[in-house]
Amino acid sequence: MKTAIIIPAYNEEKTIADIIKKAKHYGDVIVINDASRDNTEAAAKKAGAKVVTHKVNSGLGCALRTGFKKAIDSNYSIIITMDADGQHRPEDIKKFIDKIGEGYDFVLGKRDLSKYPIVKKFGNFFLRSMTNMLSSTNLSDTESGFRAFSAGALKKLDLKAERYEIATEIVYEAGRNKLKCCNVPVSSPVYKKGVKIRDGVKNFVYLLKKRY
Repeated sequence: MKTAIIIPAYNEEKTIADIIKKAKHYGDVIVINDASRDNTEAAAKKAGAKVVTHKVNSGLGCALRTGFKKAIDSNYSIIITMDADGQHRPEDIKKFIDKIGEGYDFVLGKRDLSKYPIVKKFGNFFLRSMTNMLSSTNLSDTESGFRAFSAGALKKLDLKAERYEIATEIVYEAGRNKLKCCNVPVSSPVYKKGVKIRDGVKNFVYLLKKRY
C-alpha cells in the first residue's frame, strides 16, 4: 500500500535529515516546514523529502492538516505522522503499516513513560483518562505524535485545531466515527519536554468545547 510519512517541522535542521533518510525506506516522506527560521527546508529537500513550506508559522495542527490534505489529494493509502525532533524511531514505522494492513483504521504509538518526570506522567495520565472518557475510546496513550491512519478513516475526521489541541481532537474524532483503533509500542530514544502542563489544559478545554 502506498504510504505517506508526514513530518511537521519547525527549526529542526539538526535532526530532520537523519529521520528522513531512515523513514523513506517505508514510504514517501512529506515534511511540512512551518516557517522555520533555520535550514530545515533545505536539509529536508537534500535528504529526499517532499517539502511544503508555510510562509507564516501556523502551529502543529495547521501543519498536520496541510500534510493530511496533500496525502489525501495524492491518493496515499496509509498516512503516518511522526515528530521531527528525534524522539521517534523511523524503524517503528513498519509496526504501524502492519496494523493498518490488519484492518485497523487508526493506530497510535504507545510510549514507555517510565523514565519521564513525575509531573509529565501525572499530566499524561489525567489527559489520557479525560480524552478516552470524552471520546469513548480505550487507548493506553492518547498524546503520542506517532500515528497512522488508513486514507478512508482520515477522510472522515473533522479536524479544525491549529496547535497542540489536534492530538486530542484526532482521538475524539476517531471515537466519534467509531474507528477501529489500537496502540502499538514505540521507542522514545530522546526525551523532549514537548507539551507543557498549560498545553495539556488547553487540549482538555478544547475537547470539552468540541464535545459539548
